[in-house]
Amino acid sequence: MEINVDRDILLKFIWKAHQNTYSAPIEISMTHRSGNPILPGFVDYVFIDGDWQYHDSYAGRKWPPGKEFIFFRNLPVWCMSYQGKVSDHLDEKEVDSVYFFLKKALRNAQEMILFRGPGKFLEGDYEYSFEFNGDYSYFVGRESVKQKGVEVFFQDVMGSLIK
Repeated sequence: MEINVDRDILLKFIWKAHQNTYSAPIEISMTHRSGNPILPGFVDYVFIDGDWQYHDSYAGRKWPPGKEFIFFRNLPVWCMSYQGKVSDHLDEKEVDSVYFFLKKALRNAQEMILFRGPGKFLEGDYEYSFEFNGDYSYFVGRESVKQKGVEVFFQDVMGSLIK
């Protein structure tokens, strides 16, 4: 069964889910981290608000593939897949710094692209960028984190409504 969802309501829910799960400060995100991931070895986040449910599932640390799903009244209505990696030369502390910055960038999503981070976000030695083709209903994009002008993380993303 296909369900039509309001664009603005969907995007605001995605933004709210992101603000409460992976990209949220740890004291918030851990309240939405599932103790029973769907797939062995994965990390899952679940966020529910009324009729809306968000599910994010990923595996790995340096090369983490994952997928987000949005459900409305228990029917899947939107999804996004992602796959990327941090630079192989980074040590664990540097990887932590990259992901700390990435989460901060994702919390600063812009109104037109609430399903990912802003087009650009700068802080200290780090720069985040997200470019995509399409819109929330069907898109392909790439996000990147640079440190002192050198890319240290990238992620390819694609997403769409589910019809």
